[in-house]
Amino acid sequence: ESVAPQVQGYSENLIVHPLAGELVTRSVVDDLLTRAAGVDAVICGPGLGDSESTRAAVRALLNGYDGRAVIDADALSVVPEVDTDATLVCTPHQGELVGMGGPNADDRKQLADGVAEFAADLGHTLLVKGARDIISDGETTRISRTGNPGMTVGGTGDVLAGVVGALLATEPPRAAAAVGAYVTGRAGDLAADAVGESLVATDLLDRLPEAFVTDE
Repeated sequence: ESVAPQVQGYSENLIVHPLAGELVTRSVVDDLLTRAAGVDAVICGPGLGDSESTRAAVRALLNGYDGRAVIDADALSVVPEVDTDATLVCTPHQGELVGMGGPNADDRKQLADGVAEFAADLGHTLLVKGARDIISDGETTRISRTGNPGMTVGGTGDVLAGVVGALLATEPPRAAAAVGAYVTGRAGDLAADAVGESLVATDLLDRLPEAFVTDE
């Protein structure tokens, strides 16, 4: 609730539900679980913060949630610690992947094999962001080759989490992750063609409808 008015004032398109307090803590988990029960998919992590009280809240949320969720950013480190009934798509970059206990390899095939093995161990789908995104649920691994260096700007990972979350509401986890990676990268490529090196994350939003359209 301490930042809700500022977020509400950013855009009339945003629906904001204030939570009590200054941080996300265990005291708001019941409220979050009630809200989560009324939606098809949840995104947890972007902008969350990594205080221990917030990590405890994420653990409690995942322990009590059995729906579909995209886990990103500060929430990722909690995933290996919990045994959840939720269906998760985790979207780490390579540094976050290592922080979760995952593989670290320079060779692309070795990294892809390691991601598949780690996804199988976790029991969740991984979308590892990089120059070539790696998507695996432990059984099938795919590589997305869309995207460009300009997408390293802050905020593009949040767009990706949103796209994957929207797809996860209706699609299986691996498909949501693979299509989300491809479409977000394609939107980034279309935006880069239009604005060049001045690319910012919000440029991707305007390109997403075009990125979803194919000629096939």
